[in-house]
Amino acid sequence: MTEENDHPTANNALWSLQGRERPSPAQRLHNLTSAGAATTTSSTSSSIFTNPAVPPSSVINLSHSTDVVIGPMTQYQGPVSIYYMDYMEAHAMQTAAGINSNHGNGSGSANRGREKSSSELMTRNTILLITLILLVLATGVVVLYVELNRSQQLSLRPSNKAIFFGNNYDHDTFPNLGNGHLVIDREQWGAAKTTPALIIPLQRPIPYVVITHVGVQSLPCENIYKCSIKMRTIQDSAIAEKGLPDIQSNFYVSDEGNIYVGRGWDWANTYANQTLAVTFMGDYGRFRPSVKQLEGVQFLLAHAVANNYLEVDYKLVGQNQTKTTKSPGVNVYREIRKWPHFYGCGLDDEAPACGIELGMKPESWMGKQ
Repeated sequence: MTEENDHPTANNALWSLQGRERPSPAQRLHNLTSAGAATTTSSTSSSIFTNPAVPPSSVINLSHSTDVVIGPMTQYQGPVSIYYMDYMEAHAMQTAAGINSNHGNGSGSANRGREKSSSELMTRNTILLITLILLVLATGVVVLYVELNRSQQLSLRPSNKAIFFGNNYDHDTFPNLGNGHLVIDREQWGAAKTTPALIIPLQRPIPYVVITHVGVQSLPCENIYKCSIKMRTIQDSAIAEKGLPDIQSNFYVSDEGNIYVGRGWDWANTYANQTLAVTFMGDYGRFRPSVKQLEGVQFLLAHAVANNYLEVDYKLVGQNQTKTTKSPGVNVYREIRKWPHFYGCGLDDEAPACGIELGMKPESWMGKQ
């Protein structure tokens, strides 16, 4: 049997590849006669892979063929082995290989770039976070230090404010002694102009303080309005009923701890010369003095010492130590006996008379000035 019959599929495919009809048996016989029966192995020219005019189809392997025709009656003598690869497929493989290579390199560079950018970003974020934490810690330490120092300074300060006469109350309405103890001057409580002038000046620094109260069932006053009325009532009574030139004491202290100016720092009170008279506004045989009231008196006396109105070692006495009276009331007297400047003169026969060291006599405490 001939090679033609042995490989009918391969022969038919080859002729179909060339776009021509298969030669007749006579033509094939002529070709075989002229070409000879020598067996030759030939490789396909490289132009078949590079010349796009040749339309590739598929790979055909022919071995030991004696009847092979390629192209327009091109004759090859001998056996032919043809290896044919689809051009488009080969080109695509080459292109893909190049692209993959380039793409691989590009992707590696891109990945390395992204990794580098991510690393730099993480480093910056870490530095910023650490810086922020350090700032917060430093701020906390500073605030804690300031608060501790302020607390320590506050603990070392005295509990009472500075004591002085000056217009530092709200809207400069009243001067005060500090810690809210207002000083109500004569014009502010409505003092009347006295006809007989005060003639005995108060010599300073003053050696004695005498404490009295209004008494006679007098209710403690609670606000500036009521206390101002009480002050004017006391003054009117002193002038009209007792024949005095003015209200009796140098200063009066209300239940709310405010100080009302009577004769003030310049003129002797009606009780005794060489004394500063301070009167609790109320009957303190019946009522108890308030904490603010007691504090107001202490502030007034401290202010007097600080401004050289009182001697530093002044003596504090109740009016009942100087003469027979219930003033300043048992409730006030119980309190002032605890104060550091309290002086126990006139308490009994063994105690010295009050003011005797100054040459004062018992009648010296019966003054009518």
